[in-house]
Formats: sequence, C-alpha cells, structure tokens
Amino acid sequence: MQIHTKRGLKGLLKRHLVSIIIIIVAIGAAGGFLYWYNDTKNAEMDKMTLDALTANIKLDKTIADLKAKKAAELKAQQEAAAKAAADQAQTANSSTAATVDSSTCNASKTHNDPSSIDVVVNKKHCMQPVTYAPGDLVSVIDSKGSSYLLSAKAASSFKLMSDAATAAGQSFYLTSTYRSYSDQVSTYAYWVNTSGKAGADTYSARPGYSEHQTGLAFDVAATVNGTNYVLSDFNKTSQYTWLQAHAADYGFIQRYYAGYESITGYETEEWHYRYVGVTVAKDMQTKGIKTLEQYWNITGGDYY
Repeated sequence: MQIHTKRGLKGLLKRHLVSIIIIIVAIGAAGGFLYWYNDTKNAEMDKMTLDALTANIKLDKTIADLKAKKAAELKAQQEAAAKAAADQAQTANSSTAATVDSSTCNASKTHNDPSSIDVVVNKKHCMQPVTYAPGDLVSVIDSKGSSYLLSAKAASSFKLMSDAATAAGQSFYLTSTYRSYSDQVSTYAYWVNTSGKAGADTYSARPGYSEHQTGLAFDVAATVNGTNYVLSDFNKTSQYTWLQAHAADYGFIQRYYAGYESITGYETEEWHYRYVGVTVAKDMQTKGIKTLEQYWNITGGDYY
C-alpha cells in the first residue's frame, strides 16, 4: 500500500508541476503581451500628442502669418492713402484762393514762412501764399493705429511723444492734423452755417489762416474707461495733465489758452498742439509764456 501511495503522489506531483509550469509560462506570456501592448499604445499616444503639437504649431504660425500679412496690407493701404492725400494737397486748386489776398493779409515781415517751424499764423497773419501746402508731408500713426499727415519736421517728434505717453499709461489719439486750404474752405463754411460768421470766427480759422495748413499742428483726444474725451472735455483727462508737463520736451506747445483770447484771437483749445521745436517750447515753458504772439512779439487778436 505504501509503495502504491508513493507512486501515486509522484505522478500527481508530476502532473501538477507540468500545470504549474504551463500556468507560469502563460502568465509570463500574458505579462509580456501586456507590456508590449502598453508600450505600443504609449508610443502611439506619444506620436499622436507630438502630431497634435506639431499641427498646433503649424496652425499658430499660419495664423501669425495671416495677421502679419493683414497688418502689412493695412499699413500699405494707409501709406498709399497718405501719399495720395499729400499729392492732392500739393496740387490743390489755387482758384479757391480768390477769397484772400495774400499780399495784404500778413501784418508782419518776420515769422511768416509757412515752411519754417517759427511761423506765426493767426487772424492777422495768413499763409504766404494762402494755398500753401507743405512739401514734406508724411504719414504718422497714432495710438489707435489711424494714419494722419504731418510735416516731417514734426512727425518724428510726435512719434516719440506719443510712444512716451503710451509707455506712461497716458495714450492719446489724433482727431485732426494737416488740412489743406480747400479743406479749410469746407470746414469754415460748415461752422459759419452752424454758428454764423461771428460765431465761427471765435473757434474756426478762415481759409488761409489755419495753423493746420502748415502741417505743424494737430488736435488730440483720449479714451478713458470706454469714454471718449474730445475737444473741451480733453482737459478733464490725465492725458492732458501729462501733455502739459511733457509736450515741451518734444517741441510742442498748447497753442490756445484761456485768458489769452485777445492775443491769439481764439477761445481756449486744450486739444490743439503745435510744433515749434524743443528750444522754443522749453524756453516758453520756463518763462511761463503762453502764446507765440507774445514770444515772438507778433501782432495778434481779431481779423482786420
């Protein structure tokens, strides 16, 4: 009995050993398969992620290229429009000048060259000639990205001042710069129709008597918390305070102050600035002189 029992146990162990080996081999194979499967899937996922990142990079580049192309096209359009306006200004119809005799509308023999930054233009000193158009008009871009025309004598200084204001959190934008004689004919006629001749003369220049025609003057405004502050509201802004402190550093002055109407001939215009050069602007600021008429000892006031 014992012999048979031992032989039976040995046979049973052999059979179980084979099963155990088979199970171990199967588990190992399954583990290897799972490892291979996971590794393959991970590799596929990594490839899919890489492909997605590559696609996103390509998409971002495509969008950036489109934006750059659009910006370049817009700039080209603005420059083309500015050049067209400048060309038109240069060939302004001189027949409209018949309303002003430029030989009798200038009381001074000095500071009367409209191409010079020391020119004085007021109600007693018209353009010489009245249809004068600057030969150096260039396009300037304000903080809103809009294109305007200024004389090259003032353009670079304006850019520096505008950039400095933006960097200081005091960005302003342009509303008007160069206006041709023909433009002023239309502008003045509009205000005469609105306020009558006497009323218009207090704030709008007659054709041939506007500083804007020199290309050295411009009007500004500001947007604060979504509200546009223009014209007489501009002095309520911190941008106006900044300009009062820093405009002279770049050669600009506020041209028309309150209390000086009898000298300049115009009501106060906190939004109207004029390029006179850093030397003159700083000297006026240091001496507390508010008008070009006083600084250059030039006659001002109302029309003859």
